[in-house]
Amino acid sequence: MVRETRFGIESWGIYLAALLLFTFGIWDQQPQGFDGRWALFLQEMFRHGPSLFPTTYGQPYPDYPGTATYFSYLFAQLFGAPNHLANILPTALASAGVLALLYRLLAPMGRTWALLAVLLTALTSQLLDKSRSVCLDQMISLLCLGAFYLLHSGEQRGSRLRPLLVLPLFALAFAIRGPLGLVEVCGVVCTYWLLGDSRTQEARRTLFKRVLGYGCGGLLVLAGCWWLLMQLAHVSGGEAFVHQVYNMQVSGRLDESGEPFYFYFQLALYRYFPVVPLALVTLWMLRSQVFRRHVDPQLRLVLRLGACGLMILLGLSVPHFKRAYYILPMVPMFAAVAAYGLLMVRGRMSKVRSAYLWLVGVLPGLCILVLFVLKHSWHKHGYWPPVSMPLLICIFVVLQLLALYCWRHTRGSFGRRLVLLSALALAAQWTLLVAVVDPAKDRQFDTQGFVHDVEQLRAAEHGPLVFFNLGQDTWAVRYMMNLDYDEQPLFVRGDAPGELDALPHGSWVIVARKDREKLRGTSLENQQTVYEGRLNDNPCLVFQLR
Repeated sequence: MVRETRFGIESWGIYLAALLLFTFGIWDQQPQGFDGRWALFLQEMFRHGPSLFPTTYGQPYPDYPGTATYFSYLFAQLFGAPNHLANILPTALASAGVLALLYRLLAPMGRTWALLAVLLTALTSQLLDKSRSVCLDQMISLLCLGAFYLLHSGEQRGSRLRPLLVLPLFALAFAIRGPLGLVEVCGVVCTYWLLGDSRTQEARRTLFKRVLGYGCGGLLVLAGCWWLLMQLAHVSGGEAFVHQVYNMQVSGRLDESGEPFYFYFQLALYRYFPVVPLALVTLWMLRSQVFRRHVDPQLRLVLRLGACGLMILLGLSVPHFKRAYYILPMVPMFAAVAAYGLLMVRGRMSKVRSAYLWLVGVLPGLCILVLFVLKHSWHKHGYWPPVSMPLLICIFVVLQLLALYCWRHTRGSFGRRLVLLSALALAAQWTLLVAVVDPAKDRQFDTQGFVHDVEQLRAAEHGPLVFFNLGQDTWAVRYMMNLDYDEQPLFVRGDAPGELDALPHGSWVIVARKDREKLRGTSLENQQTVYEGRLNDNPCLVFQLR
């Protein structure tokens, strides 16, 4: 009992430390990239109250249920404003929960293993970056790991209730991420049972019943949730919106256009490095020990985690429609496998372990080189943030000296060496991200300056806002997210420039500079711009229709 209490306290400590890492320095910063859409979702829900689906321009958006936006809405109500921290806090809480739950899962088998797995998870650049932004897949990652933990702890304790508690997680995953979220969580549950006890015919029969039972249970929950979603979509936007929801959440993800099968394996070489390569190498080296899992509980746990990670990686590689963050739920599972390989596997794995140790051992020093490269690259464009180079260099030098100290004083325990050097590498990586990379992106992809200047012009002589050949979900969203009031802009397609002449007098037309030639033959062809600037690092022209 004392041991369980200690693990619980340590898990909460990891949770709070991770939450600080994922939210430090974030309050009212500019949303970047994909986050801009969620900023607009939150602003409209904050102004008009909760809705079944998030909205843009006052219309329901079909790609997501309103659940995740509602979570952010609750924090915005608490803060009194729909700022960026309120927007990313649900993701940050889920990401911190992933690290804490991973530690709680592995700690009974070995605290060093658990700590190293947590650090490898946080060292994954894609996860670290997405934990400080809006990412529904991080919430699904928590649910996938939560389902795995319920099944594992239920087996360990002989509980019949815990395995059944995964069924509500199916519904919650659907509510957050739609069909994709439910399929991932259900896939983890079925894969877990596939690697159960199969030594006797009776055990194999039980295994088959569990896989079939949870698979059919997942299909029933999916059917019920989908029916309910269609009814809510009909209430929100009628039959036309129902078709949009189907296209965005089902058929659009299964079409023949998109990325090749090996897309995610390419990402493993940089965005998911070193976790995925280490985990795949470990699984390959353990391939001959699959049948030993019945007598080695630790090996069984590793193989189950590896199989669940592979299921997500391979399963999501089949559809052509891919996004880099879709496979985030596999990261904590592969991190546990990678940590096991670094700590336990002998033979050829020793060379891999040495390479990893050298990598994390010199990472603080490498960050100094990266710092100078980034300054040279960004300073000439005006993107370099107002940070103290001497202070940052001192921080990285101290971290590098600590790494050397740890290397020299952990000769008798390579497990302790792995943990300490990984922790220092994470500190260096996080410092570089928070102090340099994120502020530089804010400058490079600034939208507030452009919008502020244009809105001042519009305030002096008000007229309709028009976007010419600019996407509603991209450029226009990044403009609209900076307004603290509702606006109904007009959109003119690039293949129909003649529609510009039918616009009301005094309209303010925003055009990308690269599309200037498309204005030929319109009333704007020879008209002078009233403003030029950069919106999200893209040169734009602003005209007032006379």
